[in-house]
Amino acid sequence: MVRVFITGSADGFGLEAARQLVEHGHSVYLHARNQSRAADAKAACPGAAGVLVANLASMKETRELADQVNAIGNFDAIILNAGMLYGPFRKTPDTGIPAMVFVNVLAPYILACLLHRPKRLIFIASQLHQQADTSADDIFWFERGENGFQDFPAYCDSKLHVMLVANAVARRFQGTSVVSVHPGWVATKVGGADAPDKLEDGVETYVMLAEGEYDQNLTGKYFVPKKQIGTPLPASNDISLQEKVVKACEDVTGLKLSD
Repeated sequence: MVRVFITGSADGFGLEAARQLVEHGHSVYLHARNQSRAADAKAACPGAAGVLVANLASMKETRELADQVNAIGNFDAIILNAGMLYGPFRKTPDTGIPAMVFVNVLAPYILACLLHRPKRLIFIASQLHQQADTSADDIFWFERGENGFQDFPAYCDSKLHVMLVANAVARRFQGTSVVSVHPGWVATKVGGADAPDKLEDGVETYVMLAEGEYDQNLTGKYFVPKKQIGTPLPASNDISLQEKVVKACEDVTGLKLSD
């Protein structure tokens, strides 16, 4: 049996992966952004060990979530699954960063800094990172501001940036297999009704990584549906870009990503 924590597991990939892991006999902790969604998640996955509540668009609540997880103990696998796609700028109250960018990039950074290191740490990317601006400039939109914000390119950029964070973490965390995953373009709340891929193909990759049924000497890799290793944008392996994004995250949070 393994112990797994999955952020953003009230619906979509996170919930279905949790259900399957529970069916396999594992101890799975869910996460939802508020109490109402937590109740829905628990009803949809009644075998879960618990549901933790935090709004990952809030620095304060993200840090509190790390405390909640650490209080439970050590985890075999943590899947940083929560993410956002469409929507307006929506400034976060404690940073002024667009909520999408906070949830997709800064919240995983904060959790990577604060959580006890699991055996396996999984960041959720997207094939759309291939369409990102590779400069990694103004990643939190402080200079461009609300008037320059467009949700689709911001999403693409955020998924490259979270991969850069993941690869920076992989270089630092000895003894932890750190990977990023494109789960597929499927008809979830994020993917939309016209998405062509199958949920189960992405979920089986989640489950494989959570259970550790792969070569755990692999780290800094990019997985895709059907348990395959994909080919990421070469910029994701650029150490100078990784450190540029890490420094931007450190400047906002005050948290240092330690070796």
